[in-house]
Amino acid sequence: MGITTDIRSTNDTRMDTTGATGEKEKELVIVEWRDIIATAGWEQEISCPTLFTVGWLISRDDDTIVIANTKDPDDFTGESKTDPPVYYGLHAFPSGAVVHVHPCDPVHTCEVESPPFSQISAPK
Repeated sequence: MGITTDIRSTNDTRMDTTGATGEKEKELVIVEWRDIIATAGWEQEISCPTLFTVGWLISRDDDTIVIANTKDPDDFTGESKTDPPVYYGLHAFPSGAVVHVHPCDPVHTCEVESPPFSQISAPK
């Protein structure tokens, strides 16, 4: 499995994995899981797809694995009942559908710099 991660903040600096209080934050993981698939045609063979989802590990027990796809280090809305960071965009996976939970290395650096991305094309 070749997965490349380069965790950066909005100002393009490396992200710290410890909070201002020195407490270890939630672990960034890649959940490898299998999904259900159904057909309505004349197919003779079918197989479940394997998918990957990246997020911060919120909880894990025998029944469910929960990750979040968004981390708000400052609680910008001020509505959280917990101290920052606040995690949003929750995904709950039935444990039976999860193949493996891979740790994600936040210190990994890319060998090739990614090109800048913009959803709006520059005027010509």
